[in-house]
Amino acid sequence: MKKLNYDNLYPPEFYHEIPNFDSRIAIRKFLDALDTISMAAISLSYIDDNPCTDFEKNFVKTIHLRHAIVDLNNSFDLLLQIPWMFYRAWSAFNTGGSLRSYSCYNKHDIVRNTDDWVNSAEKECSAKKLMKFLNYINNPLEQKFNNFTNTYINKGLNKTFTVRTLCNTMKHNHALSFTELYKPYVFNINFQNKQVNLRDENVKICFDCKFFEQSNPETPIGVIKANYSKDLEIDIEYFNGDVFRYSDCTHQSDRYDIIQVLNECIDYYDATVDLFENIYNVIYPEIPFCPVLATNGKPNIKIEKDNINLNKYFSET
Repeated sequence: MKKLNYDNLYPPEFYHEIPNFDSRIAIRKFLDALDTISMAAISLSYIDDNPCTDFEKNFVKTIHLRHAIVDLNNSFDLLLQIPWMFYRAWSAFNTGGSLRSYSCYNKHDIVRNTDDWVNSAEKECSAKKLMKFLNYINNPLEQKFNNFTNTYINKGLNKTFTVRTLCNTMKHNHALSFTELYKPYVFNINFQNKQVNLRDENVKICFDCKFFEQSNPETPIGVIKANYSKDLEIDIEYFNGDVFRYSDCTHQSDRYDIIQVLNECIDYYDATVDLFENIYNVIYPEIPFCPVLATNGKPNIKIEKDNINLNKYFSET
């Protein structure tokens, strides 16, 4: 994993504003992105990349993975906001803006120095609008963002999942299901006076069983269809036409391998560090230090950074 260390990023109050740009907001975004990327790095650093069969160890891995996925996903959104706020890109999508179109516009016009305008600008930020703006001003960051989204945001390169899709799954669909934590139903049958495990013996079995009205036990109202191949699946069908498929209430097709998700997260993290550095190299040199607080071109301060050992709080896997 790549290192991300920017000790020369000071709090916003040590920087100077210049007309037509928002320097101190951009610095705040740099610091927020740095903080969030670092949180993802901590989570990933506690995940052993060796496959194992220990259930508890794998469970701990998935805890760190879930935290890393959320922080990595948020990191990209914060990186978008650095040039979005610094260049005032949002203004191009206001009413009458140079890039406003039917498919690309602010839902609400943003007016600087009004109550909560920064929050409104943040809500309007998107990769689509930012890249359209960066292309319009011929800024090299447009290609950097475009490369990142094509590789790590969009489902390109035959990827079955991305950090983005995993995060959205957790937010909007269901908890992540991992192969290493999956425990199939144990189906044993008596065969020739011996207990036989269907899964171990690679035996498949299926059968139907009618069910009846409680108040009228002689009247069948539906059928239960049981099927066991690698796991038990039960479909319930009513004769009135209502069908309840087992496949609709399981994550059977959405299980992920821990190591595959970890590798994707590490690749995403390294690319995020590269993107951070590209943004930093383009924007940071344009932001001057506050002349009141700077001597010899830099703030006359020394920020003490404590070294924190987290091993006593987080057990290594």
